[in-house]
Amino acid sequence: MWKYTSSAIAIGLLHGALLAQPQPILVDKVVAVVGREAVLYSELVAKTEQARQMDPTPGADHSCTALEDMLYEKLLIEQGNLDSVVVEAAQVELELDNRIRYFAQQLGGEKKLEEFYGKTTAEIKADFREQVRDQLLVKQMQGRLTADLNITPREVKRFYERIPEDSIPLIGVEVEYSMILRVPKPSEDEDRRVRRKMEEFREAIVKGEKEFCTVAVLYSEDPGSAKECGELGLVPSGVMVPEFDAVAMSLKEGEVSQVFKTQYGWHFMQLIERRGEQYNARHVLLRPQVSSADLQRQKTLLDSLRTLITAGSLDFGPTAGKYSDDEESKGLNGSMIEPGDNSARWDLSDLDQQTFFVLDKLKLGEVSEPQLIVMPDGTKAYRLLKLGARSEPHRANLRDDYRLIQQAAEGKARVEMIDKWIRTTINNTYVRIDADYAGCTFTHPWPAPGAP
Repeated sequence: MWKYTSSAIAIGLLHGALLAQPQPILVDKVVAVVGREAVLYSELVAKTEQARQMDPTPGADHSCTALEDMLYEKLLIEQGNLDSVVVEAAQVELELDNRIRYFAQQLGGEKKLEEFYGKTTAEIKADFREQVRDQLLVKQMQGRLTADLNITPREVKRFYERIPEDSIPLIGVEVEYSMILRVPKPSEDEDRRVRRKMEEFREAIVKGEKEFCTVAVLYSEDPGSAKECGELGLVPSGVMVPEFDAVAMSLKEGEVSQVFKTQYGWHFMQLIERRGEQYNARHVLLRPQVSSADLQRQKTLLDSLRTLITAGSLDFGPTAGKYSDDEESKGLNGSMIEPGDNSARWDLSDLDQQTFFVLDKLKLGEVSEPQLIVMPDGTKAYRLLKLGARSEPHRANLRDDYRLIQQAAEGKARVEMIDKWIRTTINNTYVRIDADYAGCTFTHPWPAPGAP
């Protein structure tokens, strides 16, 4: 759709900026000052490289664009500090933990992360704490600047009418659809079999008849830890499911837990160490297996439901609320929501291939045959899909695409509000830019580089 962008607002909360690969040591200097905030050459180099990776267009002036982004960021930080905007320490720590956790997973665990940086996790956090605090302050200030934004239907209409006719975008085929998902569950006999097997493994380890590492490598069904003798690495409490955390925090170092169950299957673990609210443990996981008969029962149930829905004896929506195993959609009568703009409308070309081919063949209001699908964790399930609405390719219009046009109008108004704030605030803030950047052409009226 329409995108009203400004280099000044395109700073975002970049997770990659936290743990990017260490750069070569630079002879640093201050290239700009905004109030009491300095822009360092090393920071600008890193920002320029990010811009270049996002837009590799030859000849693009990435350094000047990056510099203006940073001037705007420092202006927000300066104003936020003057206005005594508070970023809670707990919020900073949560964001740090989330980022550390993410990049530790990418590198293969917290130990690998520490080896990569040659520092402890605590030292890595200390290096980036102030940066994360500033990024959260920027985000908070951006929200404040546009908090009063309110676009009326008349303004949306006026915005649409001012778009040149040849610039009104073509909207592709869009659909609205609903789903009833049935995920088969293992039988009670299978569940008991796996628990008994786990208790046998645990007993053999406790008696010294088997090594924990051997059992984990040969039998554990957790692919991430099995090859590491079941070891998880140091993880903060709250990363794992609550049942897992509860068992880990109840153990003494070296102690082996009883067999316990989570949504992933049956486990037992051995605590290696605990550091405050963090712990390292090794564990073994076995998952009860779903049989072909368990899977077939879900297909049979969906066949019966489809027959009743098609005959008019049941409504799809309430039936989804009662029978669907998809937690996100069952409370919405099975309606599937596009996460990008929180809308029930999906661009048909954006759907996964399997969903596309099913919906593309359905008539309005028609319910599909039960479809076998593979879930993200590799398990199999069956589902019914119902096509609720379908629009053919067309030029965007207020009747069919009001929400999309409203979002574009709000985006334009948001940029205008921020631009106005920048122009006003620059006049009341000390800004100095190094003469080396005299060749830059900025979007906003920053003082000329080199001016006192």
